[in-house]
Amino acid sequence: MKKYIHIAFLITLVLVSCKKIINVDLNNAASQLVIEGIITNTSAAQVSITRSVAFSSSNIFPAVSAATVTITDNLNNSFILTERSPGIYSNNSLIGVPGRTYNLTVMSAGIKYTATSTMPQQINLDTLLLDQIPFGNKYISIVQPEYTDPKGFGNYYNFVETINSTVNPKVFVWDDRFTDGGISTRPLIEADSTIKKGDTLKIEMRCIDKNIYSYFTSLADLQQNATTPANPTSNISGGCLGYFSAHTSQRKKVVIP
Repeated sequence: MKKYIHIAFLITLVLVSCKKIINVDLNNAASQLVIEGIITNTSAAQVSITRSVAFSSSNIFPAVSAATVTITDNLNNSFILTERSPGIYSNNSLIGVPGRTYNLTVMSAGIKYTATSTMPQQINLDTLLLDQIPFGNKYISIVQPEYTDPKGFGNYYNFVETINSTVNPKVFVWDDRFTDGGISTRPLIEADSTIKKGDTLKIEMRCIDKNIYSYFTSLADLQQNATTPANPTSNISGGCLGYFSAHTSQRKKVVIP
């Protein structure tokens, strides 16, 4: 999920029966700051600061050091995040609390970046169901996280799937339009799934706010339509890529029989 694409422009001009193709040079796009900040109710807050790279480059982002990173909450508590390793800033004293709003401030190279995120109430992940479904000319194994969505629209979910020790880059994100007030067993489906017998699957359920839902929905759309790349809209102001999310986190694991 960390492959960012910065595009100077993308134009397709069609005039009557004449089509002009304009080549877009993605490799010469200017490098941008990338901020990824996470606060959960189960672990210390962490902010990663890097710079984007050319589209054709390897997925390795140069770390950005010497930034000033501060997080405050709506109770006027303030936390300074210390750089523990190049580009990684954290504070072990900052564990998120559902219902609180958190404000991120990053100062880097004289530029100020800010973001706000409210941690939703935690919705319990009850269990993980397993099934096999036909997909094309084969059967694939799927996981179905089961939970009860509370009554009232406006709940947003992000699931992170780890297969053995490898995080699946596919984005699983949805809202409660079809499950409001009911039990959800919506499956995590991937057409080219590599899940096989004996694999250990770890599923993290995140309850996210609306801005982060919009961000990851855009990212999921990008995965499905890679022919027209664009950056998801960041909830961080100041002109950078990335996101700042305060969310709950629960994990369960299961072995494919």
